[in-house]
Amino acid sequence: MLSAAQFQQLFPEAPEAHRSAFLASATALFHQAGLHARPARCHFFLAQLGHESEGLRRVEEDLSYSAARLMQVWPARFPTLAAATPCARNPEALAERVYGGRMGNDRQGDGYRYRGRGYLQLTGRDAYRAVGALAGLPLEAQPELAATPQHALAVACGVWVWKALNPYCDAGDFTGLSRRINGGLVGLQDRFAWLARAQACLPWPGLEQVRAVQRLLRARGLYDGSIDGILGRRSLAGLAVLRAEAGLPPGGLDGAVLALLPAGDGAAPARAA
Repeated sequence: MLSAAQFQQLFPEAPEAHRSAFLASATALFHQAGLHARPARCHFFLAQLGHESEGLRRVEEDLSYSAARLMQVWPARFPTLAAATPCARNPEALAERVYGGRMGNDRQGDGYRYRGRGYLQLTGRDAYRAVGALAGLPLEAQPELAATPQHALAVACGVWVWKALNPYCDAGDFTGLSRRINGGLVGLQDRFAWLARAQACLPWPGLEQVRAVQRLLRARGLYDGSIDGILGRRSLAGLAVLRAEAGLPPGGLDGAVLALLPAGDGAAPARAA
């Protein structure tokens, strides 16, 4: 599923313990999470891991912020320096302020105890309980397990299944996937950069053909998105118009569409991911 060379290319700064544990369990866990079924699922998964964990280097949420930074990250909670100062450089107080009383954190100290951990930043008692059940780990009782090399990938795959993320991949909705994971679109540009790296690291034959069709759609004013190789909603909408304009029956990316490409841009028919 992911060779040692590909792993090194994608996550060159990952600690050795995480590298060896990841490679030892990736094939089985990817199959359990359904990531092996379509290339886009694997690409999307690896891209989100790359962003959320900074290349598998950050597996526990850093809650030590200056007062000024707190106002930027949580402007509604910390509208002034006076409001932010009590939580500045105070991770436990900050965690209780931003996570306490929600996400199943109903006991004093739960906000910090169930802070973000793992490759996808699992957060909140409810999430630790649910994902622990899926991963076969006692995460509610031992939340620190989510950040360990031997369990971090299993937890990330558990998050993927728990949040039902494969349909976003199948729809080519990387932005929607990012929102589902993060609760917003924080770091979206960096997430797309990680996606490009994952696609380059694990190439598949249809990727360049999708990009070629996206270039054609953009040239004809039918698509204004990025040339990312993701056959998502906007690409599909433009593709439908392209087919109609060319007198083709309704369908997807097939040989008839590829025949419309300029010479040298695209080759044999691809199956859409």
